[in-house]
Amino acid sequence: MITTMPETMKAIQIHKFGGPEVLQLDDVPRPEPGPRQVLVRIHAAGVNPVDWKIREGHLGRIPLPLIMGNDFSGEIEALGPDVTEFRVGESVFGSVAEMSGSYAEYALAQVSQIIEKPQGLEHIEAAAVPVASLTAWQALFDEAKLRLGQKVLIHAAAGGVGSFAVQFAKWKAAYVIG
Repeated sequence: MITTMPETMKAIQIHKFGGPEVLQLDDVPRPEPGPRQVLVRIHAAGVNPVDWKIREGHLGRIPLPLIMGNDFSGEIEALGPDVTEFRVGESVFGSVAEMSGSYAEYALAQVSQIIEKPQGLEHIEAAAVPVASLTAWQALFDEAKLRLGQKVLIHAAAGGVGSFAVQFAKWKAAYVIG
């Protein structure tokens, strides 16, 4: 049985900046993967504080309309040119490619921004990992230069970013105060 992918998809877009009322469910063209990209059928999308900042226009000039969302978990539907690390049907999670969005049926992702989803991790859990974990990693290691055994205070240690920060700091054998 041969199946073909639809030429369009449903996506949550914004056409202007504002509150939640500017979110719109639209039919849009399904993207095609470029070099070193994959097309992912989205099973779950992460929601992050940066999403409302983008939606309200706080992050500068962003071309509109825009499909919202960055984090995702899903299944690879198509491979772009030169992709050999992944296969169609493989479950992955990560961040979308530039000018793509995860609040959609399909999204594009760079090969460098995805990883195979472990079987023990549900799609909804995997979609919550990329932005929160990267934010915690950058704060602790890129900015604060956390070293083995240091003390660290983590505000909001029970939140998305904070829970990753606690785990990363403990991995570095830091004394964590949350």
